[in-house]
Amino acid sequence: MISRARLHDRWPRIALRFSYISFLLEVKPMFHRSAFLMAKASMAACVGALALTHFSVQAQDAYPTRPVAFVVPFASGNVVDLTARSFAKHMGDSLGQALVVENKPGAYASIGTTLVARAKPDGYTMMIGTNVTHSMNPQIMKSIRYDPIKDFEAVAVLGVNGNVLLVNKNSPFNSFADFIKYGKEHPGKLNHAASIGSSAHLAAELLKQEVKGLDYNLIPYNSGALEAILGGHVDFVITNIGTAIGQIQAGKVKVLAVTTKERFARLPNVPTVSESGVPGFEVLGWMGVFMPKGTPASVVKRINEEINKAQKNPELRKTMDGAEVILLERTPEQTAAYVKEEYERWGKVIRAANIKVD
Repeated sequence: MISRARLHDRWPRIALRFSYISFLLEVKPMFHRSAFLMAKASMAACVGALALTHFSVQAQDAYPTRPVAFVVPFASGNVVDLTARSFAKHMGDSLGQALVVENKPGAYASIGTTLVARAKPDGYTMMIGTNVTHSMNPQIMKSIRYDPIKDFEAVAVLGVNGNVLLVNKNSPFNSFADFIKYGKEHPGKLNHAASIGSSAHLAAELLKQEVKGLDYNLIPYNSGALEAILGGHVDFVITNIGTAIGQIQAGKVKVLAVTTKERFARLPNVPTVSESGVPGFEVLGWMGVFMPKGTPASVVKRINEEINKAQKNPELRKTMDGAEVILLERTPEQTAAYVKEEYERWGKVIRAANIKVD
């Protein structure tokens, strides 16, 4: 893309070329007909290129000229939806056009994700994607019809959040060490609740793979895993910290560990899994922004800049802090590399556990 400054610098050379071609056409009529036609074609190409550059510069400067659809492939009322709406509000103010949040849930988030993958790459459709949509589901579900790497332009990472391992308040386990000890001594006796193929399910599988001799059973819950632990129907759950923080602080459940590398500020006395005997263990839920493959690089760059700008807004930061979301600034290139790394990491876990959903 030629900037206005570069276009201005090139104008004398373009004008000189026009003068020379005019000379050939008007002053040298004895030229062979083929030379005449070549000169004429050359001048037409110059005019076309100059016009195209002019309009491209104008289009780049003007974007966006209408509202942008911001697809959330999940239902409303969760941390992903909250994050999308918070960023949409502040980015819309800066862009001068609304980011219209559209919830498109269903089929394990594949409906909304596929919609964006197939959308016109003109900069007016984007989505909030997660480790579920871009790292896990495509490797678990046979029905997925999009490629999380090839069908999208990775724009930015919005933020990450951690998980907690919870047990019922009346559970005999008072520490992560108690839980691991029992699980190893009584393989197959513990049960946990999660949706098959969910991030909670895969986090539990990763823990099982990391701790030799640890074994437990999955009790499938499409929803309501937290209610299952509150009612004492299962032995433990792994769930998002933002979802569980209220129950934890109310004393309705016991939290044995967090899955981040560092302890949560709001739960300073709760150890990490890594410091509790499983070195290097970390499981994060992440959220990022994606656009259809082929979206102009200038548009991707603009949206990335607006996202990173919004992250500095005190109101947005307060909202995200309340949801236990840790904001991260990443370039499109860094985002693409991170998504690929996560895809490969969870692919190994999925294949080792032989997890498939028809």
